[in-house]
Amino acid sequence: MPRPRGPATEMVRLPVDVARALRRRAATADITIAHAARQLMLPKKGEKQDLGLLEHVEWLWSRLRRRRDALLDIFEDADADQLVIDKATDALARLRDEWPKEGSGYAFTEHGAGQPM
Repeated sequence: MPRPRGPATEMVRLPVDVARALRRRAATADITIAHAARQLMLPKKGEKQDLGLLEHVEWLWSRLRRRRDALLDIFEDADADQLVIDKATDALARLRDEWPKEGSGYAFTEHGAGQPM
């Protein structure tokens, strides 16, 4: 069988909003743009991992810290205020640090520990 001529892949120019959405998804999910595009084309799975509120705050805080440079690039491209990234990271760190500990007087059994319903 003869081998086809030309490249095996094809370049496609995406609209600006689609490219921006892919960059944003890649930055927030800590993945490559190609992987973000593949994820968006896949059907949604029925599984979901439930995190408590504190675990979710910790996950989001660590993700923002690790991907800070990518987020700054996205905000710079959109001419948005880049200080919001640091403010959000600091706010999550404060929330995490001030979270009530077991035995601190907060009624975890009465009010719950922030777990999903």
